[in-house]
Amino acid sequence: MDPRALTFVRATIGAAAAGTLICGVGWSIAADLISTPQEAPTWLRETPIAHRGLHTGDAVRPENSLAAFRAAADGGYPIELDVHLAADGVPVVFHDDALERMTGDPRLVSEVTSAELKNLALLNSSERIPALDEVLALVENRVPILIEIKQRGEPGALERAVVNVVRAHPAEVAVQSFNPYSLAYVKTIAPDLPRGQLSGSLAGEKLPGWQTFALRHTLMNWASKPAFIAYELDALPSWGTSLQRARGRPLLGWTANNPEDFERAQHVCDGVIFSHGAF
Repeated sequence: MDPRALTFVRATIGAAAAGTLICGVGWSIAADLISTPQEAPTWLRETPIAHRGLHTGDAVRPENSLAAFRAAADGGYPIELDVHLAADGVPVVFHDDALERMTGDPRLVSEVTSAELKNLALLNSSERIPALDEVLALVENRVPILIEIKQRGEPGALERAVVNVVRAHPAEVAVQSFNPYSLAYVKTIAPDLPRGQLSGSLAGEKLPGWQTFALRHTLMNWASKPAFIAYELDALPSWGTSLQRARGRPLLGWTANNPEDFERAQHVCDGVIFSHGAF
């Protein structure tokens, strides 16, 4: 092909791609703007939220353990936790997809029943992996709970299981997820349950480029219709989150791991999720 013709073709393709991107961004923003945001609970702003409970980062009080959740409730801190579906359909509280980092077991959470998980020690401590039902029963509505739904696939079973457990307890609960379709599913089965869209730089995530762009800039809210945004603190501020705050959606920053992070969060966020080193 003639070099000039090749240059023209490349320029045409580039312009078309840019035009498509601009149209997509405009449509996403417009679709969100014409909807009414879900009302966010006030506790998201009022008190710092303990990331995976008030844990110590070691075996003394492991993350996502009953001991960590008890300590948070005793201290009056709302609790953030992560939920997967065990092999028997029970929602269990654990952060990673794989068990190895916290238990030494090479399997995935989804491959093990909730009863089997009770045999696995968290960091060789006396603490075990709790079911979501156990955590809500332990806390007894003393503090609110923010549940991250760890959904990488098609929504359905996990979301239903979480909602069923939440409905069985008089707890003040909100849910959040990186997956906007998970939140959209929650909206259909529990429209009153507050929802939060998680996002951030998404570094290391294996997603198509357009999905990364859309999630990073909070352009999927037309699907998830969240009450609030929870965003990676190190990636703030961003134009997407600024737009969301202007829409009236509170912005939570995650995760403040040291006093400097915690201080910065006071200036760029409406609320903060903190870890054990923040104070």
